[in-house]
Amino acid sequence: MPFSVLKYGKYVKIEVYLNDRNGMIRMKYDDIAVLIPTLNPKERFTEVINKLVNNGFNNIIIVDDGSSNKAVINKINGIKILTHDVNMGKGAALKTGFNYISNLNVKGVITLDDDLQQDIENIKKICDLFLDNQGVYFGVRLFEGAPFSRKFSNKVTSFMFKKLYKEKIIDTQTGLRIFPKDILKDLIIVRGNGFEYEMNVLKYLVLSGIKINQVFIKTIYFNEKNASHYKVLSDSFLIYKELFRRNYHD
Repeated sequence: MPFSVLKYGKYVKIEVYLNDRNGMIRMKYDDIAVLIPTLNPKERFTEVINKLVNNGFNNIIIVDDGSSNKAVINKINGIKILTHDVNMGKGAALKTGFNYISNLNVKGVITLDDDLQQDIENIKKICDLFLDNQGVYFGVRLFEGAPFSRKFSNKVTSFMFKKLYKEKIIDTQTGLRIFPKDILKDLIIVRGNGFEYEMNVLKYLVLSGIKINQVFIKTIYFNEKNASHYKVLSDSFLIYKELFRRNYHD
């Protein structure tokens, strides 16, 4: 049931539903926490937050992974921000968020990148699927307009993952993932603090027999230097090192 409310100084249309347990009205996406790890975010980062808020996402958690430039983060009000004193890596930031969210009254958590690659309609699409049928969902990028290096890297990693673990993961490097709350404690103990952590999460899911629902999404690419904190040589080495390790935790 859509209706308009005054929020953050302007009226926005938000869909609501009745909570059957206690009859209270809740926003449609109140059962999903949004987790965004970030490091020295660009000005566009505030657009990510505004779009989420304007579309009814109230449980937004930002993990500032030791940003040296806090100009953008300091502009954000009314949002929960968890802070690392020093840069610890994307995996560590996700774990910090998972640990916090495990104590919230939600059904699941969706992870997003801070670079605006994910379209809000795709975010809502995956969240709707989760609310209808709770499980693990991955947003699969089509890589239209993506740099050749990203396309090639993903194809190689996807091929190797299938060879090693007998599971076809179309986009092994997607940052748009949604997880049920009941597996967050397991995700916290998965090995890795950097980008390699996401590879070990894949291994945990597959080796634990947890189905990964893969949903094609539109991805927005910006021609901007240093938009990603991914270090091609060192981070790729760690990812492939973990890919060939059969276990996913120490």
